[in-house]
Amino acid sequence: MLEIHGKRECPFAWRVRLAAREKDVPFEWVPFDGPSPDPRAAHRNPDQRSPLLWDAGFSLTESMVIAEYLEESQGGRALMPSGPQERARARLLLATVVRSLETVPSYAPDEAAARKQIREGLAELEGTLSDGRIWLGGEMPMLPDLMLWPFLSLQEQDGSPIPPELPRAQRYWQRVKEQRSLTSTRP
Repeated sequence: MLEIHGKRECPFAWRVRLAAREKDVPFEWVPFDGPSPDPRAAHRNPDQRSPLLWDAGFSLTESMVIAEYLEESQGGRALMPSGPQERARARLLLATVVRSLETVPSYAPDEAAARKQIREGLAELEGTLSDGRIWLGGEMPMLPDLMLWPFLSLQEQDGSPIPPELPRAQRYWQRVKEQRSLTSTRP
């Protein structure tokens, strides 16, 4: 069985759990920062990387790389579109909208700069949703959606919710909060 190692509150580890859950891939969550860490954490993840995927002796780090590995190596529903143009669009969303929102003010060295980055990223999310798509991936959540959700959640908890002047982004976030995969993988 796959193991996903990481810090409990790490949004990058949360991303990997989301991807595995959306693909309906069985996995064990192995947090290494609890009061009594699982011995596998010290053995398989001695550098305490968050996240780290362990797959029968093969280990991998970096949330995006792990999510793509799960997409390519595991069954379950597709997290990337099948056509080359839509796949390219998804990769562009990962490189732009998702990347622009990969911050949490209280974790950032410059909280004011992080809040500015979030405002700009949320405006970009609003614009991206202006084509009428329900999800960034279209009719169902895809990899760009999943890679974004932990950050939107932590930003909201950290006092940077999506403002009312971004109604598409607000409706998107309301749909996200109803997703079982988000609630079942929440730290």
